[in-house]
Amino acid sequence: MALPPDRPDFTDLATPSDHKALKRLADMDTATSTPSDDGSQRRGPSGAVLGALVAPGSPSFFRNWLLSAFLLVLGFVIPVATVVVALVRRDEITSLVLNRKFLLALQVIAVFFVVTRLISVIEVIRSRTEGSPRRLASTLGVFGVILLAAPAVWSVARANDLSSVINDVFVSSGGDEPLAANGDESTSGDGFKTVLLLGGDEGPGRWALRTDTMILVTIHEESGRIAMISIPRNMYKMQFPPGSAMANEFPKGFPELTNAIYPYVFTHEDVAATYVRGDLQPEAIALASGISYSMNITIDDYVLVNMQGFLEIIDALGGVTLTLDEKLPMPGNVPGAKTQYPPFIGPGEVTMDGTTALGFARSRSGDSDYGRMGRQRQLLTALASQVQGSDILLRFPNLAEIMRWTVRTSLSADEFSSLVDRLRSGASIKESVGLIPPLINPGNPNFTDISNLIDALQASIRNDVDFPYA
Repeated sequence: MALPPDRPDFTDLATPSDHKALKRLADMDTATSTPSDDGSQRRGPSGAVLGALVAPGSPSFFRNWLLSAFLLVLGFVIPVATVVVALVRRDEITSLVLNRKFLLALQVIAVFFVVTRLISVIEVIRSRTEGSPRRLASTLGVFGVILLAAPAVWSVARANDLSSVINDVFVSSGGDEPLAANGDESTSGDGFKTVLLLGGDEGPGRWALRTDTMILVTIHEESGRIAMISIPRNMYKMQFPPGSAMANEFPKGFPELTNAIYPYVFTHEDVAATYVRGDLQPEAIALASGISYSMNITIDDYVLVNMQGFLEIIDALGGVTLTLDEKLPMPGNVPGAKTQYPPFIGPGEVTMDGTTALGFARSRSGDSDYGRMGRQRQLLTALASQVQGSDILLRFPNLAEIMRWTVRTSLSADEFSSLVDRLRSGASIKESVGLIPPLINPGNPNFTDISNLIDALQASIRNDVDFPYA
């Protein structure tokens, strides 16, 4: 039936309207009812960028989980694991920082630390819409990456410096043979490693020195027990292996003090040329061969320290504390000393900086050369027992620079760090003896007696019994 012409037609109300207001409502309803598949979109730009800087890849997990996992592992998990390893192994930190592979790994990790954060920040910024939030995120990201890059660049530079120090200090012998073998296997100290510790009287970078300090550090490798044997600087008639250049020059023994052997070889190029062995100091090789042959002991390696730099090492380690039984007069100050010696130190507990410790090791006015030898062993023992792994970790960059001009050694970096860690971790320095009167007459030494004395000392260490002359 037809509608009257005056009644309205409501048919159009039953169809969807295209009115703009209704369209906006529909769009708003769609936007609020569709869940976001990206959790970072609900996060402000600053929060997402901070997340990228702290844990690179985390803001992009819902957008690209594979990229996120890659960035997290390289930029967060591996650096954190490296720090944990360093803290857990802080008592072996010398082994770590003198390991070239570890230093290279640190450099690579530092580079990834920065690059992963840069990639993560760029990814976050590109996921943002144009406008003020994106500009804010860009500014925050740039400053954040620059801030984090600074310590990473410092770490790379320090690791590179340490690699250079290793090259300078740990010179190669060109082989694995002992530095000087006595040729008599029955009395060579089987099961022992012996290192000749030399202390010179010169300063930075100068090696034409007199070895006023000569100490044999012999280590029983099975038990870790250590003995130190001081050789007097004024010992005469040091013998040399038959057929060697020094034996040909001095068939009846070296006519001067033992501490003059090093400078003698240094100033005689024809003699020095016969002791060339890889990159080692031929003067140290000659001295070690004389001590080895005269005392019938195999010497595996040497460590040469400029004593003027020794005070720098002790300062870098934070000093050393000793308990003195009596008052000790101090010697004259050495050039380059940072402080002036007091007239006396002791008795009682004395905390020494490097300058005071060097004076303690050099003083002769209170007793003699022989007393000085005992104090040197006492100082080394105290220093080894007091240095902590955390001290080395915090101070090693400075220590490395000092070692560059202070130390030369035939030990490899691994051997040196193992020796330092063993000394510092409490490996017992059980015996300490000087080849001095009344045991030995340095002016006219009986080298057979000295050899027997060293054999007895090593036997006491091997059998874990007290040495009667220590």
